[in-house]
Amino acid sequence: MPRMKIKLLLLLTCTCAATLPAAEWFVAPTGNDASDGTRSRPFATVTRARDAARAGKNGEAKVIYLRGGNYPLLQTLELTAADNGLTIRSAENEEAVLSGGRTFTAKDLHAVADANTLARIAPAVSGKIVEVDLAALGITHRRAYPDTFTDNGNLIELYFNGERLPLARFPNEGYMTMKRVLNNAGGITNRNWENAVWETMNTNGPGGTFVFRDEFFPQHATWAKVLDHGVWFKGYWRIPWQNEAVRVGTIDPNARTVTFAKPIAGGIGNKYTRPEGNGQEKYWLMNLLEEIDRPGEWAVDFPSGKLYFYPPGKMDDANMVICDSDQPVVRITGATNVLLRQLTIENNLGHGIQIDGGSSNLVAGCTVRNVSRYAVKIDGGFHHEILSCDLYHLGAGGVWLGGGDEKILPRIPAGHRVVNNHIHHFAEIERVYAPAVNSGFTGGGGGGHHAAVGMYVAHNLIHDTPHVGILHGSFDSIFEFNEILEFCKVSNDMGGWYCYDQFARMGNQTFRYNYIHSTGEGDAVYFDNDHPDMHVYGNVVCLDSKGKRGTAYLYKKGTQAKFPQTIDCTNNIAINCNYGFEIVTALPSRVNNNVAVNCQTPFTWKLVSGTNIISTNALLVAGQKNMSYTNDPGFVNFAKRDFRLRPDARVFKDLPGFQPIPFDRIGLSTDKFRKRLPTDEEAGRTEKTSNHEALGVEIQDRK
Repeated sequence: MPRMKIKLLLLLTCTCAATLPAAEWFVAPTGNDASDGTRSRPFATVTRARDAARAGKNGEAKVIYLRGGNYPLLQTLELTAADNGLTIRSAENEEAVLSGGRTFTAKDLHAVADANTLARIAPAVSGKIVEVDLAALGITHRRAYPDTFTDNGNLIELYFNGERLPLARFPNEGYMTMKRVLNNAGGITNRNWENAVWETMNTNGPGGTFVFRDEFFPQHATWAKVLDHGVWFKGYWRIPWQNEAVRVGTIDPNARTVTFAKPIAGGIGNKYTRPEGNGQEKYWLMNLLEEIDRPGEWAVDFPSGKLYFYPPGKMDDANMVICDSDQPVVRITGATNVLLRQLTIENNLGHGIQIDGGSSNLVAGCTVRNVSRYAVKIDGGFHHEILSCDLYHLGAGGVWLGGGDEKILPRIPAGHRVVNNHIHHFAEIERVYAPAVNSGFTGGGGGGHHAAVGMYVAHNLIHDTPHVGILHGSFDSIFEFNEILEFCKVSNDMGGWYCYDQFARMGNQTFRYNYIHSTGEGDAVYFDNDHPDMHVYGNVVCLDSKGKRGTAYLYKKGTQAKFPQTIDCTNNIAINCNYGFEIVTALPSRVNNNVAVNCQTPFTWKLVSGTNIISTNALLVAGQKNMSYTNDPGFVNFAKRDFRLRPDARVFKDLPGFQPIPFDRIGLSTDKFRKRLPTDEEAGRTEKTSNHEALGVEIQDRK
């Protein structure tokens, strides 16, 4: 077709699209599904409005406006190709809340009357605990936990006036520690872990056995009497990046021993001090009536199917919610150009939003909170975007990204975008490997993989998590202008950015202009295995390292003896870190124009020679230059962490090739979906890394 005709056709198409009539439907909590969905006669439910939109004329722009209020969704709101082009949004200046939870009221609560049950309640809270018959409410997720699990064990969650209530535990704060391991039940059995002797795990059990400490004798003796009700311990049984709940098989108060019903991967006991462990392995008891002793705590007794609950406040007018659905609140399947705008989505055991296949769907200006898994999961399709959303109080992570084709060349990008989002206080249930953004990492310790080709993750503010900021793998993604802080608050050996993947399954990722800071135990940009064609440029890292960890830019050996890899790490800054740049490479690399400021060990260089690692002080490539300073190299305001460089900064004289970093462009910005920026307090910048609950485990396998 001639070029002029193509241009004319495109012009006519765009003009027609711009003048298409818009069809509108309205929904209100006080509406009626028998109405016609007009502004004056709104529907009552979102699904009724969706069905009306589906019945509308094709070619219309279709918009569903939700008036302010709560919209319970006991079944997933399903959007498909029949909903292409549909917008669902809150009415202007109103907040519509889509809730996957089931509301209960004071009339569903009853005094505890059974004598045997009353005898299990701590005397200090006698008369304060109420019970709920979950079966009578039609609650399905009330059954016993699996023998081992890492999430919430498929059990209900409980919310009171918008806050997730804590499951009963002992101790209320902190942990118990094992005294000594008697049987690892799998994993390394000898003390020399580098030349490990492995015991095969018997998956049929029993699990490991350990000696508990004398100061916890009264509690363990009590728990031994109620094993038939189900007793689970959760802990960091061998390393800080592994956190399982395990059913207790037996407790012998006289011998001071606990034996688990089933083993865990790798067995129990510190990895580096087998077989007896190091006496610092931390654990706690969870979900037992005997340990409800604080307002807000609750537990489910599995044999009776009853919830026991210590209300944290007046119940008559409280908003009390049980989450019982493990399906997403909203699922978009095979649809195109669906827009979810300025909605609040909350209270669910599953994901908040799930997008499968389709193309060009947009979630903008939304809040997703109080869900037990990811706020948003995108699996397949093309060009979906999560834009200017607030994602917080999440049981797992923020956004899970998957898609594209990495098996053919040229690779096909999915092109999903995660931009300008505030993601914080996540991994509240799954304590490890549940990141703000997961782009290609599946699994836990030892790595894992899923296809996530050509993703774009930019201008996000990420903070407050026990473990990792962003997990990545696969190919061809860009991560830029993100701010990550207050990570690794519990577990170490982890980064603001982290990957553990193999040479053939990843490559060509770009990390530029990010600011990673404020973590006493964490690393920043951390390649724990391979790193082919990773481009790390213009980042600023200020860790304020407290423990033995704390590297700004960490490249490990991986499989370089077999697959030599170069390193492209230029124009980066490391500040207040134990280690600035730890470089392990098999080939001459581009490590140039980097700056370390007040770092205990600014640069370490190691070469892979055969299967060995050789330390060297020589530059990896002739003519490359990096600088180390013990004080301010020319920041606008070092004390106030304004790490822009002044035009007269001495670093520009010392490194003539160093380029200014656009520090003021990092992080969130305002747009039509985000009207204001969080304060420093809301952004976690006023926290102190000394308050982190770091496990403080020394990691020895760091090569």
